[in-house]
Amino acid sequence: MYRLRQAAGNRLASAFLPVGLLLVSGLVAVTTAASSAPTIAQDAAGADLYATNCAGCHQPDGAGISGTFPPLAGNPAASDADYVTTVILDGKSGEIEVLGVTYDQTMPAVNGLSDSEVSAITDHVVELAGGASEPAAPVAPVEAPEAGDIDRGHELFQGGDQLDNGGGSCASCHTAGNVGNLGGSSLGPDLTDVYEKFGGQAGLAAWLTNPPSETMTPIFADRPMTDNEIADLVAFLADAPSQDRPNDAVDWLLFTGLAGLIVLIGGMAAFWRGPRRTYAETLRSKR
Repeated sequence: MYRLRQAAGNRLASAFLPVGLLLVSGLVAVTTAASSAPTIAQDAAGADLYATNCAGCHQPDGAGISGTFPPLAGNPAASDADYVTTVILDGKSGEIEVLGVTYDQTMPAVNGLSDSEVSAITDHVVELAGGASEPAAPVAPVEAPEAGDIDRGHELFQGGDQLDNGGGSCASCHTAGNVGNLGGSSLGPDLTDVYEKFGGQAGLAAWLTNPPSETMTPIFADRPMTDNEIADLVAFLADAPSQDRPNDAVDWLLFTGLAGLIVLIGGMAAFWRGPRRTYAETLRSKR
């Protein structure tokens, strides 16, 4: 009986052995494919990555904004892959001339990209640079809505009105126009002249659409400003140079006075020993 059972078991094992081997082989194949499959970020097309990280300033077609952001289309320097990769990783500052136009904007490094993403963007930029045998003709950039409201831009800048997508107010780091140190912050540069610096509405609106700043990118990458908010902020910043600037001396006087008050209160707290006892109270305490 035992031998019959053993023989039956052997026949059953022999029947299922090919199936088991097939299942194990399939599992190994699936595991290997999953481990070698590229991630979504690696599969992302260079054009999509360019649109997210570069098109705000250099424009979707690479035409740039004349005098503010240099073109990539037809740009001989941008046809050098090593140069493009270096600029993406390290940024670039200083005056350059592209297709006869001088540019002097600082481009910060683009952070948070994998090696494959940098390579994909580089390939796309090189393609843009060599896409035309002649320098690309300037293309009119997409303008922000023209109905910018200065007052609402002021409130958005100062934080009186919250940005729809939850981004931080400009005044948490900057001052501009009549928003001085008491209404803003000196952590970042003063933005009173930023409208002129970025060449007017088109340049500033493009920059705000996708701020490439190292500190602003993490804040606004997932919380972009709306077109109307950008238009209102551009309107406020365009008007900022004509606004009455706060008296810096008054600001510093107030800050100094506040600091002195804090020191005074701290000193009093450190040396205060309570009310002194009278001589009669001292005698009674010794009894």
